[in-house]
Order: sequence, then C-alpha cells, then structure tokens
Amino acid sequence: MKRIVILWWLLLLSTIFYAQSSTTAVKGIVVSEKEEPLAFVTIIAKDVHDDVVKSMYTDELGAFEFFVLEEFNQLEFSYIGFKTKQYLMSDSIPDIIELESVDSVLDELTIIAKKPMVKREVDRLIFNVEDTPLASTNAWEILSQTPGVSAIGDQLSIRGKESILVTINDKKVMLTGDQLKDLLEGTDGSLVEAVEVITNPPAKYDAQGSAVLNIKLKKEVALGYKGSVGSKYKQTTYAFNTLSTQHTYTGEKINLSGSYSFANGKSVRYNRDNVIYENGDRWDSDFKRMNKSHGKHSFQTALDVKIDTTLTLTIGGDGFINELTKGDYVIPTLIYNKEGVVESNYTTSISKRANMDTYTLYTLLDKKFSKKKHLLWSSYFTYDLRDDNQDVLTLLNFKGELPSERFYATKDTQRARLFVSGIDYTIGGESSKWELGGKYSIVKALYDLDFYDKSDGNLGYRREKSNNYDYQELNWAGYTSYTQNWEKWQLKAGLRGEYSIIQTSTSGIDANDQSYFKVFPTFYLKRDLTEEQSLTFSYGKRIYRPSYSWMNPAKSFYNLFSYFKGDPNLKPTISHNFSIGYDYNYWSVEAMYSHEINPVMEISFQEEDTNTLVYHMTNIDRRRQLGLVLNTPYKVGDWLLLNSYFIVGYQEDYFYGEDKKLYKNDAFGVMGRLFASVDLHKKSNWKAMMTYTYSSPSVQGTFQISSYQRTDLTMSREFLAGRLVANLYVYNIFGSDRQIIKTQYANQNNYFKDYRDTQGFAISLKYNFGNQKIKYEDKEIDMKDKDRL
Repeated sequence: MKRIVILWWLLLLSTIFYAQSSTTAVKGIVVSEKEEPLAFVTIIAKDVHDDVVKSMYTDELGAFEFFVLEEFNQLEFSYIGFKTKQYLMSDSIPDIIELESVDSVLDELTIIAKKPMVKREVDRLIFNVEDTPLASTNAWEILSQTPGVSAIGDQLSIRGKESILVTINDKKVMLTGDQLKDLLEGTDGSLVEAVEVITNPPAKYDAQGSAVLNIKLKKEVALGYKGSVGSKYKQTTYAFNTLSTQHTYTGEKINLSGSYSFANGKSVRYNRDNVIYENGDRWDSDFKRMNKSHGKHSFQTALDVKIDTTLTLTIGGDGFINELTKGDYVIPTLIYNKEGVVESNYTTSISKRANMDTYTLYTLLDKKFSKKKHLLWSSYFTYDLRDDNQDVLTLLNFKGELPSERFYATKDTQRARLFVSGIDYTIGGESSKWELGGKYSIVKALYDLDFYDKSDGNLGYRREKSNNYDYQELNWAGYTSYTQNWEKWQLKAGLRGEYSIIQTSTSGIDANDQSYFKVFPTFYLKRDLTEEQSLTFSYGKRIYRPSYSWMNPAKSFYNLFSYFKGDPNLKPTISHNFSIGYDYNYWSVEAMYSHEINPVMEISFQEEDTNTLVYHMTNIDRRRQLGLVLNTPYKVGDWLLLNSYFIVGYQEDYFYGEDKKLYKNDAFGVMGRLFASVDLHKKSNWKAMMTYTYSSPSVQGTFQISSYQRTDLTMSREFLAGRLVANLYVYNIFGSDRQIIKTQYANQNNYFKDYRDTQGFAISLKYNFGNQKIKYEDKEIDMKDKDRL
C-alpha cells in the first residue's frame, strides 16, 4: 500500500513544470524575508493619476517579466500576509524584491467583512452562520435552521425531498437517520462557516442525490496556537450533557487542528400508532421510547503541510463512537372492536442495546501550476461498524384465547467500507474556466441478522428467519465543465458520465446484479440586467441510488406485528430539475419544476390476514413538484437583521397500492422560515436570534403528513474580552412540532402521532485561550477545490 501511495505522489509531482516567458524590459523575482519565492504575487502598474493601467502576477517560482508601457508611473507588489511594496518607474527596480511579512499577533485587530446571512448564487443557496448566535450551537441545529431544509426528528429533506446527499467540506457522509444526527450533534457549531443548499449541483459534484447539503467548516488564518474548552447542559424531558475542546496551530508551513466532544444523557420519543382494519377493529399502541446514551465521542483532526508556495498536502480524519445506547420500553396495545370497546390487548417489552463506530481518513494534494492552472488529487476511506441487539417479550391477552407469551431476540451487525479517489484539473480565470476530472469509488457492506426465539420451548437460533446480506458497488465517473463570463452574461455548462456496477447476495435468494451507464448534463445561464438585478436559468439531471441497507430483503422486526423490509430490486431514481430566478440585490425569487422517475421511499401497508403492519422500501411510479421560492433579507440600522424564506408549491406522488392499482397523493402547501437576528451590545458581542418555522400539510408516497411549526431562541454573549462565551438556547418554545402521519387508500387505513421531545432549553459556556486577538468576523474560504472529496 505504501508503494502505491508513493507512486501516486511521484506521478503527480512529475506534472510540475516551469515555463519561461519571453524576455521583457522589466523582470525579476519576488521572495520572502527567508528568501523563499512567492508565487502569484499581485503586481499592479499605475499611472501618474494613481489609476490602475495593468495588473499581473508572479509565476509559481515567484518570477515576473513584462513590457514597460509609456503610461506606467509606479509598480505595486502585494501579497496576503506581507506588507505592500511600491517602486517608481523612474527608480531602479531591483532584480530581487523582498516582501516583509506582517506580524499576525496584534494586540487588537478586528477584520470586518460581513456577508448576508442568506445569499443565493446561480447554483446554490448559502447560509452564513459564522457571525450569528447559531455558531454557538452544533451542526445539526444549524441544519435545522437552514432555509429550505426541513429537519423533523432524524430526517433531513430539501423542498420535500429526502433523497439528498450530505457532505462535510464536500466529503460524503455515509450515515443516515439517527447516526447522522448523532455525528452532526457532536460537531461544534463554531467550526461551521456556512451551509450550502445546492438544489441543482454542477457537473463536478457526484450525480448522487436530488440535492447536496454541504457543511463548510472553517480554516484558521491567525498564526500561532489557539484553543477552547466548553460545556453544554440541555434539558428537555431528560438531561443531556456535552463536553468539548478544540485546538489549532497555524504556522507558516504547517497547520494542525483537532477537536473532540463527549456527550451522554437521555432522550425520548413519543408515538401513538393506530391501525384500522376492514372488519372495524382498531389496534392502538402507545410508545414511549427512552434511550440512555453512555457516551458519544466525536473527533476531528487535520494537518496541512505547505511543501512550497504552490503545493500543499493535507492529511486528516474524523470519527464518531457511540459506546452504548440502552433502551428499555414497555408498549401497551389495546384492540378495540368496531363498537369502540376494548376486547383484546397485548404488551410488548423491548430491551435494546446498540453501539456504533465510524471513521474517515482522507488526503489531498493541491498543486497550483500557475494562476490559471490548478490540480487537486483527493482520496478518502470510511469504515463503519454498527451493532443493534434487542430482546422482545410479548404478553398476549386475546379474546377467546388463553393468556400467553412470545419471546424472540435479534442480533444485527452492519459493516461498511468506502474508498474514493478522484482528480480534478482546472484551467482558466475569471472570464473563462474549464474543469475536468474523474473519480473511482468502491463500497462493500455486510449485514448479518441472527434471529432467536422459543418456538419449540427453548431459545434457539432460527436459520429461516436469519439473514446474511452482502452489498458491493463500484462507480467510475468523469466530468467536464466550461464557464464563460461576458460583460453581462455568465454561462456554465457541464456533462458528467457515471458507470455503476451493483452486486448483492442474500441468504436463500439468488444474487442480484445491476450495471448501468448514465449521463448527467447541467446548464446555467445568468444575465445581469443592472448592477442590482439579474435573471438566472438552470437545468440539471440527477440520480439517487438506494441506500445499501434499503436493498436488504431481510425482515427487521419492531414487534410481533410490525417489521421493516427492503427490496433487492430497487431501481435508482432519476430526476430532472429546472429553475428560473430573478435577483434584486439580496432579494431573490425562483420558479422551480422537478420531475422524478421511480422515486425511492418508505411506505407502509397493513396485512389484513395476519394483522401485521409492514414498512417497506420501494419505488413509487413518479413524482412532480412545481413551486415558487422567495428569499427576502431586511436590515434595520446596524443592530437588526431580518430574513424570510418561503416556498409555495404543489407536489403529486403516483404509487401502486397492494391491489396493483395506481393512486395519486398530492398537496398544495407552504414551507417558510423567518429569522430575526439582533445585536444587543456590540462591545460584548451580545447577540440574539429568533427563528420561526412552518410547514403546511404535505405528502410522501402513501403518507399524508400534517402541518408542522416551531419557534426557537438562541442568545450568546462574550465576557473577559472574548475569552469566555456564554449561550442560552430555548427550543420549540410552544411545543408545537407534533405531527400525524397517515396512510389512507383502498383498504389501507393507519396513522401515527409523533413527537420527538424537542421542547426545552440549554445553557453552555466556552473558554478560549491562546492567540484570540485577531478576530475574523467573516472569512471567505474557497472550498470548491474539494468538491470531489
């Protein structure tokens, strides 16, 4: 393996070249105080009126040369982190120009360059959180407040679509559901710069997912060491505690950062499930699932090595460990006859134990050949291991039968490995740019389900109910993209091709293989009407491949009368997305249309003969969405910032029922989020933010989902000259985010009420130490070069 890595590096380094331009009247080299060449130093030639006549840059070796024009009066050399140096053309310009570095450890310096909280670009919406109270929360809570994103329980969706790809600094996150939520809750919000909601991703992004939700983490720019320690106490029905620490060292050649958090406590979810059968019987189950976490560890580390001014090597990793989560539930079920009288009942006792480990290692090699030529090679490996064991005892008391009991136990182990390697090459500058690249990825996943029961009076292993499921996916991808800017026009067009091979095998079932090649075009067009107004158009084709576990046909039992199962014949979802937008300053309105073929989702159906409720992953026939998106920021003086984000739209889902008939489930609705951010005291950075979220009734496949709303308050303040930061959070102030999810068509009639125990409060303290003097209230960190990771 080491030899392969070394060979990769040698091949990449062999592409480095030096090109000498023709001799000119003025030439030289720009170096630092340590006599190191400085690449891409900005050189500006000005006339006698101090107006810019021409600008240029040093090459990758710090060299420059150019013809002197008559109007040249002076030259100015500038570079980030160094003092600007000026020369009059009448003076003798030295062959070697030495720039003096700026001392980064100042007594007190604040660099202010605030971006709007919500900004829409041609292909994405950017939610800047760095200078808001949300920065004192965690990554999950930031996503929950992001415009256009709905976070209900442990499910994320964008504009009603759950088939989204979540990335952190453009690295794919393999986790979903509770595991993803746990990981993001362990990511400190102060590490987050912004969230990008990319509803129509460009060609260089993976075609996977109807949209991309990218969490951009910060990079430190202040030289020296800085760190922090923090603690957070959260109280809903039960308490949950978090301890965290972050450390960063930034030098001239090496940047090293790391963070760690530990959390434990209790959480609870309330459900009330009802199934109404054709004979009039109603089965009513009352769930209270309280889980106790013994320890959740989240950690990240990264090392940047600047080999020279044009070559940077990055090595990093992150991980999440859930030591043990224990849940002991007692779930009573009452069975009513059609007259509404209880005539039978049963009680389910569940003892559940779960743990999870997930780790990611990554490396990047970033090479700048010149100002307009850039190469990025990136690779990462993820390992995921989960164990989920449960013992289930059911006490039956059915009419006309003697009381009895049934016991079963399951042991569920899941292991997954993902390796990705890709290369990206960019040529061009602001007026035009050409991008191309390729990627290879392989996923191997193994799911083992062992089932035990006492069907013969003794607890024993049941092979017929157990399952071994193997999944392997290989993907080769290549893309090209071209961007052209004219005076008032911007054009961006791309084409991506992906070839996929999927192989699955299941105990007792023949192997199932799929292979397909798909092409994904993207197109963007922007027209600037004035300096403040513009029109945009975009189109993109996307694919959503089912999650590995969704293709597992094994039955995963919730209780004796309910289970989940996947489908090994699931097809990928293909979507076509169109949008037309109008922008005025930071106000924007967008009309969008989306058509999905074979959407993948979970549906439920009840089996009348066995009184069983089945949750099943399947392809529905199609989905269409049409809507209008409005984003309107307001600023009142220097202390109040308001922002509203609304989606008004119509959605229709077509699906085949258990009777093989085609049904339509549709809804016209509104989803909106209002923000109010207030600067209460600038000197102490005392800020408060209130958010209100509303979603009208919606649909998903067979499900009809009731309306949803919640109000949250976040407040933060600094003490001891910014060394100590205190935060207050009030979640779901009115407790109004309870929902009812219903299925009703043909002979199907069931619903459940859901509440995730989100009403409560939290307080936190964080102490900063080290070099905290330089404060960057906003940093423009360009992470686009890592889009393949």
